[in-house]
Amino acid sequence: MINAAVAKRYGQALLQIGQEKNCIDKYQEDLKLVADTLAENAGLEEILISQTISSDRKKAIVKQIFADKVDAIIVNFLCVVIDKNREEFIADIYNTYCIYADEVRNIAYADVVSAYPLTAEQEAALSAQLASASGKKVNLNVSVDESLLAGMVVTFGDKVYDGTVGARLAGLKDKLHKVQF
Repeated sequence: MINAAVAKRYGQALLQIGQEKNCIDKYQEDLKLVADTLAENAGLEEILISQTISSDRKKAIVKQIFADKVDAIIVNFLCVVIDKNREEFIADIYNTYCIYADEVRNIAYADVVSAYPLTAEQEAALSAQLASASGKKVNLNVSVDESLLAGMVVTFGDKVYDGTVGARLAGLKDKLHKVQF
């Protein structure tokens, strides 16, 4: 739970700076590079989260690795994260930053599980329909679950739209149970 609170606080702070400097996209790309580098190099991640290595040494390593690859604000941000002993939350901060950045960009995501692969036209139509209803640009995360038989389940925000054959049959069953002869 603490990682969510830390990620939220640091993600919001960096986003605010990104908005002020009109660098939201750049900071997201830079944070992705940092998070990916840490994920791909377990040794580097171990150094950063180590309690036996001084903050000054960690900051020197971060500057050496990232100074010529990312914006100076991101390097300074990483130094603040190190000073506050929050190094282990860098990936969470990146993920949270992405969520907040998408909110600023007016982008939303919907998870779609369908019985069969959707065509590009079907995906575009579904995205347009959700965009029209929400007033946001909607990106779809589509997956296939053959056990559905037919139809799809769309999770968008806090709503779930179940248009599967199973859901329709269950609804019909409920209606039939309510009918009195």
